Amino acid sequence: MIYTGYWSKVKEYEANGLIPVGISGKIPDGFNGARYQQLAPKYNWWKQWHDEHMSNDWFVEKYYETVLNQLDPTQVLQDLQNIGQDVVLLCYETPEKFCHRHIAADWLNNKLGLHICEFRLQKQQGTFNF
Repeated sequence: MIYTGYWSKVKEYEANGLIPVGISGKIPDGFNGARYQQLAPKYNWWKQWHDEHMSNDWFVEKYYETVLNQLDPTQVLQDLQNIGQDVVLLCYETPEKFCHRHIAADWLNNKLGLHICEFRLQKQQGTFNF
């Protein structure tokens, strides 16, 4: 399975048998795990979006134009499966905030009919909520 998540929960993902995969432009210091930079936003326009408070629609357009439209979703899936059976694609934002990992997940879901969603760590009735 492929999930999305955020950096501050790496230890908990690992404790649940997931392999963390960094897809953010900057990786936290000390993280020596897997990275898949092909899904990272390009720094120049990410910085413009961040510093100039560009709209999220502008970000999505740039992300598709410069990242997703340059990738083969089948190859991305194969590359991620080569990293491990159960991976979690990581960036910095908490689940309720706008983040490129959700755009990447939607892209893979739409292109390949997958069901990639945020991994939830809250225990509910003795099981984890995915």
